[in-house]
Amino acid sequence: MDWRALQDVVAVAETGSLSAASLRLNVSQPTVGRRIEQLEQQLGAVLFTRTAQGLFLTELGESIIQNAQRMQEEALAIERLATGANQQLQGTVRLSLIEDLGIFWLPKKLAQFHQLYPHLSVEVNIDNKNINLLRREADVAVRLARPEQPDLVCRKAGRFRMALYASTEYLEQLGTPVRFSDLKKHYHIGFDTAMMGYSQQRKKLESLFAIENIRHRSNSHMEMIEATRAGIGCSLLSCLVADAHEDLHQLYPGKIYHDWDIWLVTHSDIHKNASIRAIFDFLVDALEEDARRLTG
Repeated sequence: MDWRALQDVVAVAETGSLSAASLRLNVSQPTVGRRIEQLEQQLGAVLFTRTAQGLFLTELGESIIQNAQRMQEEALAIERLATGANQQLQGTVRLSLIEDLGIFWLPKKLAQFHQLYPHLSVEVNIDNKNINLLRREADVAVRLARPEQPDLVCRKAGRFRMALYASTEYLEQLGTPVRFSDLKKHYHIGFDTAMMGYSQQRKKLESLFAIENIRHRSNSHMEMIEATRAGIGCSLLSCLVADAHEDLHQLYPGKIYHDWDIWLVTHSDIHKNASIRAIFDFLVDALEEDARRLTG
């Protein structure tokens, strides 16, 4: 039995489609489909029901998926242990972090890192959603909340502030709000409802605006920056990025803002790996050094 085919089954079962599974596995969609069909032929049974809405496990598929997931977890554990034992300062380290830090803060820091560690390469994953470190989707992640998953090594490394901003053009047209009640007459650019990490802050901020005036949402911090600069409305933006634009102005300074703790996270099995420890410690120092800049 081809272990790769079982990995494919797990990925399709968890994502619901061949295309999403192929992206997770970094394998072409036809390859994933072919390996699953070969496994079904070998077993003499169908594992998935194909529908217009996606692929769904059959009764047999449901019965074997937990065994396949356990096999995958054990294989990942072996991979993490092997990675953790590597003391060579070479190879590739995978880093995950949000847009604001990944685009506007990280590159200059990585230039310094590569001078210190010329034989290490860094693969950067920009994503505002939390990735799964247990699945080795990244080696090190920068998160805005302390993870609750077990077996993770976490280190607090400063704070990250977001505040309410509007553009020069927008304020010239609609005026600068003075009282909180003035926001009822203003337009708002909000977070996409799927960005659950911001749910409480989003609800509290949006309550200051009339529902009908929340006329734009996004799952991208960078798109929200540009939408605010275009004059669509007021938005909660990272001070790190917004303060770099002369046409953006903070509203209610010191009154409407939110600070998130910044956490560096890696899996305990790989934390002792020399390369992973090198970038982990480097980023902790860099974030602590830039504490004032990150909080506006």
